[in-house]
Amino acid sequence: MKYLEFLYYKYYNSQVKLGNRNVAPFSAMLIIVFTIMLYYFSFFFLTITFIPKEYLGLNTWFFKAFTIVLFFSLIVGFYFLLLHKGKYKQTIKSKEKEYGGKRSFIAVLFPLIGFLLFNLGWILKMLQNQGKL
Repeated sequence: MKYLEFLYYKYYNSQVKLGNRNVAPFSAMLIIVFTIMLYYFSFFFLTITFIPKEYLGLNTWFFKAFTIVLFFSLIVGFYFLLLHKGKYKQTIKSKEKEYGGKRSFIAVLFPLIGFLLFNLGWILKMLQNQGKL
């Protein structure tokens, strides 16, 4: 939870600096949710690349339904964890005292690693479909 609050604080501050103060609480939460979804899709691509589909027993209907349920449950869950009844104001105040003006590359690396893993997954799956892997 502490890590999520730290990420939320960093993304909130970046949204405020970009001039999106009105939507910063919600957009900071969405950045975290979309990044988690990137990790989910990259895990899925890497799983189906290295484990044959006969062993997984997954069909596309299950994957679609699970993805939609996961996405909306992440949004609702993070809303209640971070935003509901102004919790983000307390988080911002406490993290501002703790981190202040410190720069952190962790907030940049979190989505960057997810993006790289996602691209690695689909490129490996593409090469496998072409018979090169």
